Amino acid sequence: LLSNFELPPCQTCTSDLSALAFGIGNKGSGVQWHVHGPGFSEAIHGRKHWILYPPEKRPTYDPDFTSRYWMEEVYTTIKKEHEMPWECTLNPGDMIYFPDHWHHATINLDPYTAFVSTFTTEHLKSGF
Repeated sequence: LLSNFELPPCQTCTSDLSALAFGIGNKGSGVQWHVHGPGFSEAIHGRKHWILYPPEKRPTYDPDFTSRYWMEEVYTTIKKEHEMPWECTLNPGDMIYFPDHWHHATINLDPYTAFVSTFTTEHLKSGF
């Protein structure tokens, strides 16, 4: 599978300066809110919904609950537009760039979703 994978087009997206992660999940599964360095994520099969906040807007969440719970119980209570997360849905072949230290969570929308993420080191290089 990875022999056919092309790294995203960025200055530090090389095999020696980036790390790859591959994942599969079922409908309703996903990853709870978290932060890390910058990178890209590409949907290979199925749709994956992303919700993001910039570093200065940390979302309120309970780490003991899933991202699905957050979407069903917290997201639906947000009333003010400026408090809404950035969000998008990746279809197969779509890719998202997530900047350094952006809070993000994901939810898989189809019976099975496969994705590959590329974690870059661009935030560690000077001149970017």
